[in-house]
Amino acid sequence: MPLYETEAFVLRSYTLKEADKICIFLSRDAGMLRGVAHGARKLRSRFGSSLEPFTEVALTYFQKENKELVSISNCEIIRSNFDLSSSSEMLAATHYLAELLLEFLPDHEPNDKVYRLVAATLASFRQSPGISPDPLVRYFEVWLLKLAGFFPELRQCGSCDKDLEREASVWLTADATPQCADCSQQRGEELRPNVRQLIQVILQKSPGTFFASTHDHRALAQIKTIATRQIHRALERELKSYELLNRLNPETSDQFSALNDPQ
Repeated sequence: MPLYETEAFVLRSYTLKEADKICIFLSRDAGMLRGVAHGARKLRSRFGSSLEPFTEVALTYFQKENKELVSISNCEIIRSNFDLSSSSEMLAATHYLAELLLEFLPDHEPNDKVYRLVAATLASFRQSPGISPDPLVRYFEVWLLKLAGFFPELRQCGSCDKDLEREASVWLTADATPQCADCSQQRGEELRPNVRQLIQVILQKSPGTFFASTHDHRALAQIKTIATRQIHRALERELKSYELLNRLNPETSDQFSALNDPQ
């Protein structure tokens, strides 16, 4: 039975029997892993606090052939993100990010870009305590959807293949296909230049740089609408953590009120 070692983020853990836990990890070398941590619920467990959500660990595990669950041998904390749970808003945000990862990433397929995205996003959260996580959540949604192939490509018209000028509006069809003014006849959801520019900023800047800058709240709100629609379209349902995230983030509600204000 081979022994494996990899860096990983803890995403979720569940009770298994009286003393054990089932844990889900996003690992750097093996992708999504699900494993059993024997004795993890004991008072003096060797795992200690290493299985808390979004803790980055040096994971050691065994994997039997034809077994879905691996057996966790050891977890050494590389970086704890326990302080993120001190805010209910931040806790809801990280819970939502974890659910997105669980839904969009297949098991046992490593994705270094996603791993680095998670690491950089958590670092940005830590560096800006007390600030609404909403802009960084939008950043994460856009990038995860893009890496999964579900975010619309806004550089060409999906009907005539004409290059879409950066200074012009784009119209999205019901299935998020971008169209120029001629093909769309200006029907569908209009993405004005400021929204397209903000999306481009997200795709060009690091999460920390983006999080530290000022943002157009109306543009962010529309990006949220697009991302939410694409997530629902990909999964054919709404995520359980989504409603809680919205309830705990008053800034998001204000943004939507401003977006829908007829003035």
